[in-house]
Amino acid sequence: MDSTVNALAIAKDPDAAFFKRLEGLQPCEVSELKAGTHIFAVYGDNFFKTATYTIEALCAKTYEDTTEKLKDIETQILRKRNELRQFETEYRKALARFQEVTNRYSQEKQSVDELLKQRDSIHASFTVSKMVSYLGNGSTSNVIGDDSKAESPVEDGGSDGKDKSSRKEMVQLEP
Repeated sequence: MDSTVNALAIAKDPDAAFFKRLEGLQPCEVSELKAGTHIFAVYGDNFFKTATYTIEALCAKTYEDTTEKLKDIETQILRKRNELRQFETEYRKALARFQEVTNRYSQEKQSVDELLKQRDSIHASFTVSKMVSYLGNGSTSNVIGDDSKAESPVEDGGSDGKDKSSRKEMVQLEP
């Protein structure tokens, strides 16, 4: 059941698998035996089924270089395990900060989009209001910024005949 719990925890937080990878590491023991009779005891914690163990005894002289390399590598692994413990804290803080900034970005983007939408809606209401007041009067009176004014240079008193359609003005009309 413990492996099922660990698998579920890893599925929820895959980064934890990396940081916990070295937690259960048991360094190899290399012991020198002196000549004589030795008794080996093996401890196991599985009471429900029998277990098989293999114990090897090798001549250390032939593996002396390999033994030193193994001890050196295990020292490095233990040092790395301690570094990862500290790095995990730093990583978690940076990840939380990243998520916080990402959430703020989404909120700011949504806020800007909403403000632009409101602005466009207000701009559209000017156009609709102008048309309603223009059509509601029943007359052909000109409103400043009206496109019909720009098309007829004679009506605005301009005798030069220049096209003023490129200029738009907004005027607040009193009801």
